[in-house]
Amino acid sequence: MEQILMTTVIGLIAGMLGTGLGGASIILWRKPDDKSVSLLLGLTGGMMLSIVLVDLIPASIEHGSFVAAVAGVFLGLIALDLTAYYFKSEKMDDWYIQTGILLGIGISLHNFPEGLAIGAGYLVTTELGFGLAVLMALHNFPEGLSMATALKAGGWSSPKILLATILPGIPMGLGALTGSLIGYISPVVLAITLGFAGGAMLYITTFELIPSAYNFRYTKVQATIGVILGLVAGVLITILV
Repeated sequence: MEQILMTTVIGLIAGMLGTGLGGASIILWRKPDDKSVSLLLGLTGGMMLSIVLVDLIPASIEHGSFVAAVAGVFLGLIALDLTAYYFKSEKMDDWYIQTGILLGIGISLHNFPEGLAIGAGYLVTTELGFGLAVLMALHNFPEGLSMATALKAGGWSSPKILLATILPGIPMGLGALTGSLIGYISPVVLAITLGFAGGAMLYITTFELIPSAYNFRYTKVQATIGVILGLVAGVLITILV
């Protein structure tokens, strides 16, 4: 019981610290102008796109099958499209806030299977479980950054942004608890879950973040630089961690 509790707490810390630090890093950005918003949206969009294509979707195929991964991706795309439609039908005042909330949902979706990996890792060795927790926290940093960028541009206060970016880390703790209890999960279910998260994040980056980076006047250069740097940074993060 003590081991399960420790695993759950470490999963919570890894998830909440990773996205929370990404959110905290944007708080000092006090007065964003069009060029800086365009650059950061392009940067975070590029990072998320590369992580989805190089990490999440390949991991889905590896754990299950190509068919399961594709099914998960399509389910994720459909789910986020319906969610976005709901927000638009509610006529939310600010597009940036809507995008930030959608990002939070996408981050939460794939934090659960990452937590499962932490829980299962601790069943093998403490070193493996802790190592996975550190890696997941590092992966979550750019995701928290992208979420905070949108919310900051939408005018949210710093405490509200920090809280909002911490919350999507909670499912990682729940995943760690589940992983430590059951010890394993069906490869097909895991593949669909990872694919679903990849599809959700793919929707946000391709239909929301990156297009929005080009919505400002005279900022195409900044947006393009941001996307390119983001793609490179995302690949490096995936390779190094």
